[in-house]
Amino acid sequence: MANERVKSVGGYVMRFVGGVAIILGILGLFSGLSEGNLIGVALSIVFVAGGAVMVKRSGGAGRAREA
Repeated sequence: MANERVKSVGGYVMRFVGGVAIILGILGLFSGLSEGNLIGVALSIVFVAGGAVMVKRSGGAGRAREA
């Protein structure tokens, strides 16, 4: 039972951090595009991709499809 709880809490934390990374990546993308900063655009794409991977690995995408 404790193992189940740890997996659940870890999944929630991973989903939260992934969501925050996606939001920051999108904001950084708009900021980098408005300033013409290619490094900022590339970094924001990495943030969005990393956040999407974290959300997917947390099981959030699979649980949403089941509901």
